[in-house]
Order: sequence, then C-alpha cells, then structure tokens
Amino acid sequence: MSIRIIWIAYALLSAVSFAAMAACVRVASVALPQTEVVFFRNFIALLFLLPLLLHQRISLATRCFHLHLLRAISGLAAMYLYFYAVNTLHLADALLLNYTSPVFIALFAVIWLKESWTRQRRLALAISMVGLTLLFQPSAQLFSLSGFLGLASGALAGLALTTVKRLSDTDDPVSIVVWFALISSLISAVPLLWNFQWPTGTAWGWLLAVGLFGSLGQLALTRAFQRAPVTQVSPLGYTGLVFAGLIGFFVWHELPDWLGLAGMLCIVAAGVIVARERPTPALQPPSAVPVLNNEGGSKKHDG
Repeated sequence: MSIRIIWIAYALLSAVSFAAMAACVRVASVALPQTEVVFFRNFIALLFLLPLLLHQRISLATRCFHLHLLRAISGLAAMYLYFYAVNTLHLADALLLNYTSPVFIALFAVIWLKESWTRQRRLALAISMVGLTLLFQPSAQLFSLSGFLGLASGALAGLALTTVKRLSDTDDPVSIVVWFALISSLISAVPLLWNFQWPTGTAWGWLLAVGLFGSLGQLALTRAFQRAPVTQVSPLGYTGLVFAGLIGFFVWHELPDWLGLAGMLCIVAAGVIVARERPTPALQPPSAVPVLNNEGGSKKHDG
C-alpha cells in the first residue's frame, strides 16, 4: 500500500508540475518574447541534464545524428506551437491538444515503424476523432488558428516521440534527451540574435520556474514509472488537465463548455487506450508530453 501511495503521489506531482509549467510559460510570455521563453526552457533543461550525463559517464557518440536532428526540429516546432496555444487558448485546452500526441505516436508507429494496426489503436483513433469533432465544432473557441496550431503541436510531438522510439534501438536514452536539449538550445538561440530582451528580476524568476517545473515534472514521472507499470501511471498523467483547468479558472477565470468537456473526455479515453498497450515506459524527454515506449525489448535507463 505504501509503494502504491508513493507512485500515485509522484504521478500527481508530475501532472501538477506540467500544469504549473504551462501557467508559468503564459506569465513569462507577458514580459518576454515567446522565442526567448522557448530558448530558456531548453537551455535550463540542458543545464539540468549535463550533470546527469557526466555522472553516469554516458557518451554522446551516435550513428543516427539525422534522427536526432529530426527529433529536435519536430519537437522544437511542437514546443513553439504549444507555447503559442498556451498564450492564446484556455490553459486546459492547450494542454489537452498537446496531449493528443499518444494517438499520433500510434499512427506514426504504424506508418513509419511498421508496428501492428491493432484493434486498440483503431478504437483510440475513432474515439479521438469524435473528441476532436466536439472540440472543433464551428462555434467552439478551438475552431480557430490557435486551436489548429495547438493540435499541430500534438502531431509534431507525436512525430518527435516516434523518432525517440526509433533512436532507442541504438542510442542511450539519456544521450537522446541531452541531444534534444542541446540541438534545441542551439536552434532556439538563433532568433535571439535579432529579438532579445534582457529579462528583469521578475522575468528571470518565471523563466526559472518554467525550467524547474518542467524538470520536476519529468523527474516525478520517471520515479512513478520506476514503481508502477505505464498502464497504471499514464492515466494519472491526464489529471494535469484538471489542475490546468483549476489554475485557468482561479487565475484567469476560464470556464469550459459542455461540448468541450465531452471532447476532452474522448481525447483522454483515446490516450489511455493507447497507453494500456505498452507495459513499460521510455525515459521521458523534457517536455509536457506523455511518452510511450517501444513494444518489445528496447533498452531503458530510468535516470
């Protein structure tokens, strides 16, 4: 019972942290350009990861740099779009659209990795389509450029994490995460050459909070996965939508409509169905996106 309480606490802590990170992104973006917030999100993650890399003496040598580059570009694009959605949509809606990534992972895994088109995946796709229809009905807030860009963030995150699945066959998971943070930091630093605004003391605090909550969310999620199967932990990750909804309501007075709630439940159900296919998780990358592991025996290192 005590072990169960511990992993549930870690899973809920992770969900709270990712919701808090999204709120901090919104606040930080008031004072700073979004490009700057994205850069510091990646750079702070890199600073947290380098000591882990050195402590475990893991090499960054790779034979698949092109896949690391694909993962970084798609993941970084997903982050830009997700942060944009956080600033223009209800907080819970932005998080939900980003959390469609498991369904896209299942699609990309079938198309690219030649995994089986299982009954669970077909069911998840059908339920997610119903959910998206409810969310994007013409009178809804999500039926907008911001909504479609938020959904694109989920699709691009799915592509990035499918690339992680492919890389896990040859590269150490910690090195995969470090490569992402390194390449993303370098790419996201480019816009700062012509659009950099030196943060004030308060802005530094919000940027640090973004990095801290993101890293805490990943650490707590990894700890939960070390103590319980992904089939039990992953559904609790969607409680982040509840926490994001509460933050949005109490801070910004955001309220969902009934069709939006029904669509949200469909998306969550589809994500849980996909998650229950996989008995073990991969090491989580520094993002707010739930990750699913390869079927079978890819190597895993829970850091």
